[in-house]
Amino acid sequence: MALINFPSLKPAIVCKVNVGAAHPVGTRNSGATLIHFETPTGTLETVEGFEPKFSAKVVFGADWLAFDPDKKHARINLKAVAVTEEGISIDFGYQGIISLNDAVMSIFNMEPDSVSVPFGFSTGVHTFQSGHPTFSGLENSTFAGNGRMLVHEDRSITVESRISLVVPATGMD
Repeated sequence: MALINFPSLKPAIVCKVNVGAAHPVGTRNSGATLIHFETPTGTLETVEGFEPKFSAKVVFGADWLAFDPDKKHARINLKAVAVTEEGISIDFGYQGIISLNDAVMSIFNMEPDSVSVPFGFSTGVHTFQSGHPTFSGLENSTFAGNGRMLVHEDRSITVESRISLVVPATGMD
């Protein structure tokens, strides 16, 4: 079979959320450990060439992060709201998977020697919604992204996701 008519990706949005307080919920019946992380600030901005163009500030957010019982993966469930420079609200979120290793776990454990990790440990499916007609196309599109975690000198943490629009193939074969 020829490798044709697969979807492609178009770079679209860079999302940066700053991690706030952690609220451990505990071990669920499934065996997963749930921790609620506040993500109260950050940015959501389109890349050059993507429409509709916008720049927004995160005004609310949280990640209901579930660590698998085997501690090899964690499940992202982030929900947030950003407001554009024009005052338009965008509801956004993503669900994804984080591959856990020593470097990633040192960040989650807030160890003093933790360092930033590159892209490649986290992937997800992103959604966007807004009541403003300018952004209605976002709600009717599919987005995929990957992420990294940045540890700053003051020990604060930013999660950055680079998000692409999934462009469907149009052929018959």
